[in-house]
Amino acid sequence: MYDLIGLVGVISYLGAYLGSQLFGLRTSDLRYFVLNLLGPVCILVSLSNHFNLASFVNQCMWFLITLGGWWRASRRRALPAPESGS
Repeated sequence: MYDLIGLVGVISYLGAYLGSQLFGLRTSDLRYFVLNLLGPVCILVSLSNHFNLASFVNQCMWFLITLGGWWRASRRRALPAPESGS
C-alpha cells in the first residue's frame, strides 16, 4: 500500500511537469500547486514504511518551496493591477 501511495506522488510530480512543459499548464495555476503538494505528501507517507533520510529532506524541501511559490503567486493575484499612464 505504501508503494502505491508513493507512486501516486511520483505521478503527481510528473503530471505537473508534463502539464507545464507540453500542455501549457501555468506554474501559477492552482492545479500545478496541488499536484506539486500531493507529490511530496504521498512520498512522505510512503517513506514512513521504508525511511530514507535523503528522500525525506528532498520531499520536505519540495513541499516548502511549493508552498512558498503558491503564497507568492496568491499575493501577486491579490495585488491591484498597476495603472497604465496614457
